[in-house]
Amino acid sequence: MNNYNIMNAQTPFIVALAGGSGSGKTTLSKIITSSLPWDVTVVPLDQFYKDVTHLPMAERKKINFDVPESLDMDLACQAIYNLAHGRDTNIPVYDFAANNRSTKTQLLHPNPVILFEGMHTLFHKPLLELYDLSVFLDIDEQTRLQRKIERDIAERGRDYESVLEMWKNYTQPMHDIYVQPTNVRADLRFTDTFTPQVIRVVTDTIQQKINLKLNVFSVMPV
Repeated sequence: MNNYNIMNAQTPFIVALAGGSGSGKTTLSKIITSSLPWDVTVVPLDQFYKDVTHLPMAERKKINFDVPESLDMDLACQAIYNLAHGRDTNIPVYDFAANNRSTKTQLLHPNPVILFEGMHTLFHKPLLELYDLSVFLDIDEQTRLQRKIERDIAERGRDYESVLEMWKNYTQPMHDIYVQPTNVRADLRFTDTFTPQVIRVVTDTIQQKINLKLNVFSVMPV
């Protein structure tokens, strides 16, 4: 019996993808999604930053968004829990240019594989119980900084100086305190992101664990 046919959105396989800012989590998520034989729902943790509408822009810019407390982890837990149990869920849509949630939400549907990606996906202990597989991208600081500069300028309306200041004052110090220590909670850890070997190991592991989860075995001919 082919496990591709058995796997469904009522018994999804939950993957957590963690790593520092600029480690390549979002890009690897896209590669994994296109490499698996099942549909994948990607849940970005950085959509769950807390609503700070009550604060003026000047105050929002002072917020340390690199600590776990900046995230609404209760809402994130509820979203992953809903998807893990085969239920639709609405998540916030974050506006990085405004440093705040937008008024929009995004409806996510459960799929056979749920991929939850973000810096702090391995920090919050209640979430760990929901994961079937956890991956940590342990990428060197210089590579992560370069990627963050390119991304934040191109996609988040920031300039070089503001990104560099944020990195020195918040991103890297908080990485050392909150993100890097969680690598010990990962099932798989990689020091490179996009090599064929990394992609193969991740996708092969997902497929092997799905086989175990569903107790699907090849039937030998009599």
